Amino acid sequence: MSKKLIAVAAAAALALTGLVAVPANSAGASLTLTVNNELAGGGASSTDAFTIPVPSQDVLRSSTTASRSVVDVVVATIENNAAVTVTSNGGVKLVTAAQLAASTTTSATGTQTLSLTANDSGSVTFYAYNTSTSAGSLTVSEVKAGAAIAANTVWLKGVTYAGNAYKLSASVPATAGIGATVDYTATVVDMFGNAVTDATVKSETLGGDATGADTAMTYSTTDKVYEGDFTNRTTAGATAVLVSIAVSANAVTALGAKTTSVFATVNAADLQATVTSLTAQVAALKADYNALAAKWNARVASKKAPKKAVTLK
Repeated sequence: MSKKLIAVAAAAALALTGLVAVPANSAGASLTLTVNNELAGGGASSTDAFTIPVPSQDVLRSSTTASRSVVDVVVATIENNAAVTVTSNGGVKLVTAAQLAASTTTSATGTQTLSLTANDSGSVTFYAYNTSTSAGSLTVSEVKAGAAIAANTVWLKGVTYAGNAYKLSASVPATAGIGATVDYTATVVDMFGNAVTDATVKSETLGGDATGADTAMTYSTTDKVYEGDFTNRTTAGATAVLVSIAVSANAVTALGAKTTSVFATVNAADLQATVTSLTAQVAALKADYNALAAKWNARVASKKAPKKAVTLK
């Protein structure tokens, strides 16, 4: 179990112990916090937040295994039996030891405030997790006579993996030129809506002689989408496109329905011929309208009505 002691201490003491200091907030002295089970990070800021996997399968786990989803935060108070309050922001949620042990605990159990009491040795433990890959903070305060006499703040963010892929969406054009390159994109999120950037997203086509669909679409860190393309069929007609996730998380009712594949149809058409046809249709509609406008205007003139129809040009 990896441990990082978070406190404001002398530089010499830190060098000797290898511990990480996190600046205290304005409450006064800095509480000593020991954070366990984190994957990485120092916890002192949003850019160096402790990281922990987001909960998978709607379960909170305190362990050192890959399936862990909460960090253990051990508070060493200044006084024994002290009152301790914890508040969090962003996606950071807090649970007590009793809540974590309960069989009904899920990823929706956590709250953003806790009131705890240290034991006779001045120690109390709680647990924290983050369903978001954006960093959030938690602040622990020791309270005496209604005032905080010591506090400390640490940052925590969730991380997600390809195995958490839960919902796929794809954007495929409805029409493309005969024999043209057809570009399409996809996005993948986990059960909490976080972007999954390392999923295996594949595609295939059916219809005519369309070729070259990407069996593994490439993720663009610039556009934040998976990108693919294929060469459209050389004759007019429809091409079916199937985009799918190769690996996905198990469906959990509380987390909503999964979407692991998207089916779309691309119509191969002579685009120049389509433009010519549409132009002719517009011209015909204008001619029909102008003919009606001329009749209306003749009627208006005979009755000396105040308004005439406008002729389209």
